Amino acid sequence: MGATFFAAIAAFAVGIICFSAIIYIISVIGMFKIFEKCGLEGWKAIIPFYNDYVFSEKVWVPKYVLYFWIAWIVNLVIVSPISHSGGFIGILFSLVGFILWLFFIVVRGRFCYWIAKSFGYDVGFAVGLFFLPFVFYLILGFGDAQYRGNAFLESGSQY
Repeated sequence: MGATFFAAIAAFAVGIICFSAIIYIISVIGMFKIFEKCGLEGWKAIIPFYNDYVFSEKVWVPKYVLYFWIAWIVNLVIVSPISHSGGFIGILFSLVGFILWLFFIVVRGRFCYWIAKSFGYDVGFAVGLFFLPFVFYLILGFGDAQYRGNAFLESGSQY
């Protein structure tokens, strides 16, 4: 393998990093406007992880998002390294990691659903928030949608 191969890999990696940064900036711009509509300070949208926690206070319940991030950290720090060890323990921890990934998908889906409900939208918009949050945050932030309160707490639905 020559130097040109590694240069191509490095250029590809830089391209991916730049694309990811642009997507993040677009998401933050949308979240900034959403936070202002919710009565929160817009600067809180800039800080990763903290923005989800603060936003969950307005549209859901913060403890669920906190559980999400704790499970994420446990998966990255404990489960994933052990699952690569092989043998019975590796298979067992791979199964635990798979279950945690299902948990992440469900929690993120519910979070998107309650965001959509808090702004008067339904399941279709929640699906858009799940798969293309950077686009749908802009729609919420710059569109006509108004924050209607915490739909989760007002509905009395706990599931």
